[in-house]
Amino acid sequence: MQQSRQAFIACILLSLFFITIPTTALYDFEGLAFRSAAQGEVIGELVTAGTFGLTNPPVECTLTLERAPKWARIYTGVWGGTEKYSGWAQFTVNGKQTDRITLYGQDDRTEGVYCSGHGVYWIAQDATALLGPGENTISASTSKGEAGSKIDGRVYAVMVVAAVEKDGGEVVRYIVMEGNENLHGEGWAGTNPTWRDRVEVPIGGMPTDGVKKAELSVLLVATNRGQPDYVLFNGADLGVAPTRGTYLPGAKDIGNEQSCDAAGGAGFESRYVDMESFDVTGVLHRDNVLVFERGRDLDGDGNISTTGATPEGEDYIHPCLAILAVTRAGPATSVSLAVDSLDVRNAYAGEPAVITAVVRSTGTAPAGPVSVTLTVDGISAGSREVTLPASGWAEVTLPWTAVGGTHAIAVEAAVVGASPGRAERTVKVGTPADLAVSVGHPARQDSPLSPQATTPFPLGALAGAPVLGWWLYTGKSRNFAFLIAVGMVLAVFAVPVVQAAGSTQVIAYTLPIEIKNLGGSDTPAFEVTVLLDGEQVTRISVPGIPAGGVLREQVTLHTIPGPHTVSVIADEKGTIPERERGNNRADARYDFP
Repeated sequence: MQQSRQAFIACILLSLFFITIPTTALYDFEGLAFRSAAQGEVIGELVTAGTFGLTNPPVECTLTLERAPKWARIYTGVWGGTEKYSGWAQFTVNGKQTDRITLYGQDDRTEGVYCSGHGVYWIAQDATALLGPGENTISASTSKGEAGSKIDGRVYAVMVVAAVEKDGGEVVRYIVMEGNENLHGEGWAGTNPTWRDRVEVPIGGMPTDGVKKAELSVLLVATNRGQPDYVLFNGADLGVAPTRGTYLPGAKDIGNEQSCDAAGGAGFESRYVDMESFDVTGVLHRDNVLVFERGRDLDGDGNISTTGATPEGEDYIHPCLAILAVTRAGPATSVSLAVDSLDVRNAYAGEPAVITAVVRSTGTAPAGPVSVTLTVDGISAGSREVTLPASGWAEVTLPWTAVGGTHAIAVEAAVVGASPGRAERTVKVGTPADLAVSVGHPARQDSPLSPQATTPFPLGALAGAPVLGWWLYTGKSRNFAFLIAVGMVLAVFAVPVVQAAGSTQVIAYTLPIEIKNLGGSDTPAFEVTVLLDGEQVTRISVPGIPAGGVLREQVTLHTIPGPHTVSVIADEKGTIPERERGNNRADARYDFP
């Protein structure tokens, strides 16, 4: 993240009813949260088409449209092989090449590129002006095989989503969300194991009157047949029981490398990729929650096993796309505006503050510009006009020369013939913020993990080149269970890796951390990074700390007993101007009991 004020604004996490929108992406092993790419309403249909299944580039998909789209976005997924290599990807739409996209892996910060895990990319690009009536062809190429390019470069999928008007069509309210979450077990996170078993995606502001059909579509990459995983919507377990393979009772396998079969039907083969659609009409609410789970502890032993005759979950799986389309009876809704994600930065006495908010159209798109007004303590402090793009939302920036004291900040959006939208918050303005971090002694939890819980990487070392070679070759270890079994046989005749390191158990610990704001102004949102032995093990999102306030967290760490170095860093990217940055980091070395 750049240190300019423009980057501060661009990288603020914004939300639609708690769903963030796409800005500049940044690599994160644990995953990048779903963000609203587009929302709106169309008298017509929301068209999706794609080619699914990991294969060598170029990969092509075609679709036929009755008209030029009101809004469209194209996607591709790329397997990097590792997050440490770089390469490139490029779209060609109807014979016209778009700009080449550099893939930087762990250093990625390119807009529209979502990279997580060990080099799994999901890439998005606006295509509203590139598609037209008739047949359209979209292809994706990468640097695979190019001299000097080490990236694997195979393509998981090429896909397009388009909102298209249609004479006599029905009213469709839609929201399209993109990201790259990394749900994974303990063996895929590095020396200090982490788990990510579940992720929730809130979806708000959907219509509930006159609903004829509500369809949810999701795309998952790095899927693996035979390892269960789940998709839930408002608590309802979606999909049917798998018809092939051996599973424990109650298991689902949405990501089974067979697209369009999770709701019933034969579907089609799609190696390491699953595109699925579900009818969620009966469980639709105004405010909804979509959940992805990599597995469940079906046998009650405290672990989600990924090996053996009946695995309980995926080693790792990446949800990357979610589309909710609600078809309604009757005419289109009237124009309705909403304002959310109000954020105030650099609000220090006498300094030029930056106020941002997101303006959205939640019904029919407004015919003209929207007037956005900033008020401070009920008095107008500036305004501007913004024309909402085809995606249905726009981020608005308004300047304000901050004055000391506590102030009521509000942003309102209005247009003739529409219900207005408004967001407000209270901010204290004084001397610059000053984040100070401290850490306490780790405490051992009463849930020691078995040695097997940390064995995937050590066994990979025992099995040697076959595991690594197959994993890098495939992009998803179809035969990983077999290779693990081979490694276990080898381990019988070898010194166990964990014992050679001087320990037989990975233990769960609780690390207390404290972050104070010693300054005279409230802080905006920021992140806290926690490292164990120099390796990032978690990241905490903090909505902000009031002036003089304190945040206390209990962070769970998993490691072997013995001496370890712990580092906690508040606002590592330096997004908040502070009076003193030297106290933003605390380093300590403890003997973990």
